[in-house]
Amino acid sequence: MRELDLLSQVSTMLTSFDKDRVLKNVIDFLMRAFDVEQASLLMLSDIGDTNRWQLFSLRPKFQTAILRAPVSADAFRQAHRLTNDGLARWVIQHKQGAIVADTHDDARWLEIPDMPSGARSVLCVPFILDDQVVGVFTLQHSEPAHFSTLDLQIMMIVANQVAVAMRNAELFTQMRAQQTQLEAVLRAMPDVLLVLDADGKLLMINEAGVELMDAPDEHSVLGHNLNDLQGQDSALSLVVDIVGSPLQSGQRWSFEAHSDQHKRDFVVNISVWEQEPGGKAGYVVVMRDITQMRDLNRFKDEMLQMASHDLRSPLALIVGYCSLMQMDVEPESQVASYLGIVQQQTERMTGLLDDLLRVEKIRNSPLEFYERVDFEDVVNSALNNVRASVDAKKQRISASLRLEDTPPMLLSPPLVREAMSNLLGNAVKYTPKGGRITVTSYKEDQRVYFIVEDTGIGIPPENLPRLFTSFYRVRQPGTEDVEGRGLGLSLVKTIIERHNGEVWVESTPGVGSRFGFWLPL
Repeated sequence: MRELDLLSQVSTMLTSFDKDRVLKNVIDFLMRAFDVEQASLLMLSDIGDTNRWQLFSLRPKFQTAILRAPVSADAFRQAHRLTNDGLARWVIQHKQGAIVADTHDDARWLEIPDMPSGARSVLCVPFILDDQVVGVFTLQHSEPAHFSTLDLQIMMIVANQVAVAMRNAELFTQMRAQQTQLEAVLRAMPDVLLVLDADGKLLMINEAGVELMDAPDEHSVLGHNLNDLQGQDSALSLVVDIVGSPLQSGQRWSFEAHSDQHKRDFVVNISVWEQEPGGKAGYVVVMRDITQMRDLNRFKDEMLQMASHDLRSPLALIVGYCSLMQMDVEPESQVASYLGIVQQQTERMTGLLDDLLRVEKIRNSPLEFYERVDFEDVVNSALNNVRASVDAKKQRISASLRLEDTPPMLLSPPLVREAMSNLLGNAVKYTPKGGRITVTSYKEDQRVYFIVEDTGIGIPPENLPRLFTSFYRVRQPGTEDVEGRGLGLSLVKTIIERHNGEVWVESTPGVGSRFGFWLPL
């Protein structure tokens, strides 16, 4: 009954998630229960480092202060010696407890000259976690044969429980630290963050969310239903509608919202979170402020409008006056050459403005201008547009179209034709006279593909990642006389992505290039 009572009292001490408190309570109780004058505790300072042991010498009523105090260099040296040559070494190697009936007769006991213990009998047990000894607890008594086999069995049971309690305490500490870090990161987010349960009750909010709701602090809104709070800001009205709808695991929403109260625009993303299948669930709402982006976009539109209206007139005047002045000078004179350069560069600037406006028009083109057309007709139309350029350079062009079963597609024929014409035009420009161009188009896996291959000069691998960037042109031997403004491939990418497709390129210098794109049926 005494042993059962002992185990019962020890088990009640293991409910704490403070590792130091667990060790202090258990050690203090065991030292009194077994009537010992002194004890020692060897602990790994880092569970992953099996060579970093630290030693605590414990006496009744003092162990709390000793456990929490910094460990000295001498204690580390003594711990290293005990774990390499002593009873602790035997316990660590065998992963089992041991009794020394008389220290004078047992070679496993090591007396440290700098720290005499006066012990005659010793009880030593390991703390084992995941089959690794992480601690060794030793009870010492001044009389021989003080400890029995039953004492060892009880101590092993206690040691196993203490080891589990220590692991739980470490896991709890790690979990609390991670939770604190996560909360700090989420609260510092510039985006609005709301975490709701399945009924729309607010479980978490960061500072940006508190500011959006004009609340004094997070505690004034936590625990309230979002439906009761959304009246403070119009940007939350659609969020409330979604939260009020039936919840489905894995569902996501993304839309734009405007705050009338704060005059701000947001991109709102909502996803469903779930603790476990069939468990608690709710919503995570992230609202990114895009007001500044919208202002920049409006500024860009104004600049493009200025370019289209205010710059076209002076450019047209320059070209016109250059033409008039050329009529009054000798065609072979130096002045005529200068005027020709001015006119050429002015026309180039006009073409650049036209390309910029065309790209912007495509990006903002409404979907209602799309129509259902035969994709093969669009391909044939693009091929017909490029034949004159192919014939002028005496190149050979062949087409393989496998689009017999392709249903009519919803797209903008002029835009897609322009994307095809740009790829074909580049192949003509960068393929020498007498070269070969191959066009392939086919249907596969609910997609249609359009591919243009040439035997041109090719593109170095380091230039491929930026090839579809606006105003980017590859400078390499063989391209000195090729005209271009670096907007053609950017235009292709914009058109294809506008149709939910994807573009790609493969090229080998000196061999040729292969450009292509796919569109979803």
